[in-house]
Amino acid sequence: MKLKDLKKGDYFKLKDSDTAPVWVKGEYVRSEKKYSTYTFDDVNHERLMSPEKEVVTEFEF
Repeated sequence: MKLKDLKKGDYFKLKDSDTAPVWVKGEYVRSEKKYSTYTFDDVNHERLMSPEKEVVTEFEF
């Protein structure tokens, strides 16, 4: 699934791994043409990601 297909606030992982961190989709940053994302356990760990980025949504949390 692509990042652009998720709703704001949805959880996802970048890899299909038990140890991979869980990320949360945030706002679209128009000037960067990317989505703001942050890790579930650390809101200050922000990363801008491309809307076309492939993410994993099928996992147990």
